[in-house]
Amino acid sequence: MTRLLLLGIGALALVGCSDSHGAGGDGGGEDAGGTSGLDLCETPDDCVVVPASCCGTCGEPTRDDAVALNRASASTYRDMACGDDFACPACAGMPDPTLLATCEANRCVVVDLQAHVSTECGSDADCRVRTADCCECGGATDPASMVAIAIDDAAAFEALVCGGDFGCPECAPAYPASYSAVCEAGRCRFVP
Repeated sequence: MTRLLLLGIGALALVGCSDSHGAGGDGGGEDAGGTSGLDLCETPDDCVVVPASCCGTCGEPTRDDAVALNRASASTYRDMACGDDFACPACAGMPDPTLLATCEANRCVVVDLQAHVSTECGSDADCRVRTADCCECGGATDPASMVAIAIDDAAAFEALVCGGDFGCPECAPAYPASYSAVCEAGRCRFVP
């Protein structure tokens, strides 16, 4: 019982200091406030990005309000962040596919693709469209699941979302013809 009480108090303190949860400018970083073990992981697929605050922005995390947690602990974290009596604004937000969660040193961390090496570019020709899922073959292709990465740094992106030991089916990914990738301000950006 004492452990649960301390866990709840720690999570509420964490939510109260939302500035410690940002994705940072270095392409990723551990949550400075700690998440009381809710961020433990073994592979990138164990992790998910959620709002650090109760409601986020229309239910979605933003660069200033994001934390990476173990996928199985996300609802526990939300319950601790929101308490029993909460009402979020009636709006619908779109997830930001450039905010990803990965597993580093057995901790889930937020990675901002807009600051990650896998999106650095010099021209549009350096960029390509890709699903944010580990495997392109069979990965989600809706606009909210797509990112743009640098062709030459595809391995850096795969290491980020797949981890070290992965095997994907061999096939050519099929993305809608309207999707494209452009280089803006030195970063690849997805255009639906």
